[in-house]
Amino acid sequence: MINALFDLLGAFYQSGDLAQAEWIARSILQAIPDDSVSLQFLGLVYYRTRRRAQALQVFAAAAGDLPREQPTAATDASLQASAQCLPAASGHGSTLAGAWYDLGLLLFRLRRPQQAVSALRAALNARPDFHRAQRALALISHFSGRNRSA
Repeated sequence: MINALFDLLGAFYQSGDLAQAEWIARSILQAIPDDSVSLQFLGLVYYRTRRRAQALQVFAAAAGDLPREQPTAATDASLQASAQCLPAASGHGSTLAGAWYDLGLLLFRLRRPQQAVSALRAALNARPDFHRAQRALALISHFSGRNRSA
């Protein structure tokens, strides 16, 4: 079921139907609150539809920068469900490879290099022959390495 939702999200994103992509991301979040994968794609859609403040807030939540509620049995179940989202969204052949790539570039521009690298790795996991993602990952790694030594 979750695989089908992420496939739909990817199909809508790739076709430029950002309203439907947003609806799917929100639907996943209703079922699995605080899922970082869905939060990141929702942030990407917000950013692409010029809702930058909302996008930044969602990216912060996805990175765990915002305080969360104390764990309960319900949140434990949600965490288990959320753990299934990344493999579903970044598995080999995922329709989200292009969205992961776009997300990686955006997160790098927003000075979130760790999240950017994770997104680009997910793009490559989905599509190992994705040359633009390979180049972007190499450039970010090079740039990040230079900044650490400076």
